[in-house]
Amino acid sequence: MADKILIVDDDLGVAALCNRVLTGAGYDAEVANRPQDALRLLREKRYDLILLDIRLPEIDGFELLRLARERDPELAIVIITGHGTIETVVEALQHGAEGLVLKPFASRAELVQAVRQALVKSRQAREAARSRALRPMFEVSQMLVSETDPARLHNLIVQLVQGQFRTSCVGLHVLEGDSLRLLAGQGFPDDFPATAGVGPETGLPGRTVAWSLPLWVTIEMPGDPAILRDLQQARVNSALCAPLMRRGQPKGAIMVGKSAEAGTFREGDLELLTILAGQAAVAIENAGLYAELREYVRRIEASQEQLIQAEKLAALGRLVGSIAHEVNNPLQAIQNCLHLAWHTGLPEEKRKEYHDLATSEVQRLIQTVRQMLDFYRPTAADFAPTDLNTLLDDVLALAAKPLADKNIEVRKNYRKSMPLVPVVQSNIKQVFLNLLLNAGDAMPGGGVLTLGTTLAADGLQKVAQVSVADTGPGIAPEHLPKLFEPFYTTKSTGTGLGLAISYGIVQAHGGWIRVASAPGSTTFTVSLPIERADK
Repeated sequence: MADKILIVDDDLGVAALCNRVLTGAGYDAEVANRPQDALRLLREKRYDLILLDIRLPEIDGFELLRLARERDPELAIVIITGHGTIETVVEALQHGAEGLVLKPFASRAELVQAVRQALVKSRQAREAARSRALRPMFEVSQMLVSETDPARLHNLIVQLVQGQFRTSCVGLHVLEGDSLRLLAGQGFPDDFPATAGVGPETGLPGRTVAWSLPLWVTIEMPGDPAILRDLQQARVNSALCAPLMRRGQPKGAIMVGKSAEAGTFREGDLELLTILAGQAAVAIENAGLYAELREYVRRIEASQEQLIQAEKLAALGRLVGSIAHEVNNPLQAIQNCLHLAWHTGLPEEKRKEYHDLATSEVQRLIQTVRQMLDFYRPTAADFAPTDLNTLLDDVLALAAKPLADKNIEVRKNYRKSMPLVPVVQSNIKQVFLNLLLNAGDAMPGGGVLTLGTTLAADGLQKVAQVSVADTGPGIAPEHLPKLFEPFYTTKSTGTGLGLAISYGIVQAHGGWIRVASAPGSTTFTVSLPIERADK
């Protein structure tokens, strides 16, 4: 496309000559003999260069140059004058002119050469400005993709665009169904509409989305009343709008506007906004996907917690008979002690003995209830440094009665001075209680249950290991690979979730469970890291 040149000279002969020369050289030239005509054309069209006489009626040429540059800072300027003094040259350079040609022209080639050189300088300046503007784009992109909260991301996009363009207002419009909603904005009046339609006649954001094209509009442009309304409502004189494109489809638009006081946009600004809009579209999509993933994980965690609580209830159900026995025995002892203590004529020391016995049984009852509550009560997933030997003893206290009823001998093989291990205590208690009860079920006619703790190394990682070994019949080899699958069980009763949930709990701690079995022996080993990898 040929460069567009506006020739401004009140000398009709010179203006016509310049027009013929530049048109013949392949440029798209147009003439304005009066400054007011030149200003009107500058409002209505965009030119690459203005060829300007400094001696003009009504408005001084340098004043017209200033007004032209206010409207388009990237407009190339070549001064033509018959007054070639040093002062004129200096003033032309001070006003930012790219070239100066003296009248009368020495040759037509001189004029063409001056125009060509001015256009090259202007393009080089634009490229340099574009490079400076694009330089921080990598950092901007990093900031956008690292923000995964949708609400914060929307505000961040507005702030970054505002900082990049120094605009009077910025609006982030997102497509919702058949309309656009202003998700985040800055600098808009309170009465600026929060929603807009989509279509060529619905205003600037709506047209941008409908056409999937970036647009640059000014308030002087003739025609579209909807776009004029948008500019008036935003209190701006010019605006850029770029679509948020993803996979060839518009998802919204970013609109920026400048008031008369804020200056004008440059040609490269529309390209820069388009790049920013593309990055913003990717970031918005990623944040939406991340929000969906967070919600999915939250639901999974909630379901997992419900399963854990259900399994706790199932484990307590297996203990209910023993628990009732553990509660009933102290209650009967308390009742008997209180009955005897109230006998008349009882020596005071005997009465004190019965009171002490009752108090002891109350403490025993409190301890039993506390252990049950500690096991069942839902807790936040807070890791706490824990002595596994002590924790095993607490779990064993819950399972001691059902194990004793089956004539199972419990042996402890604890390592002394075990380091504290970071665990969620209630969840790890559930794992060990499940293993103890399973071991008891494997030895209905009696046997030996051995609990062990030790330290081991897994590569460079130190782990604490807890082993639960029974002398039951063992597990058939074909069942071993499926032991930790949900709903898989070899028992006639049970949910088949106990080992699966236990495996998930241990994995969440960064550990693992392994099983070794042979006829007459089965050992479950739980390994837990001494230090958390994510602390």
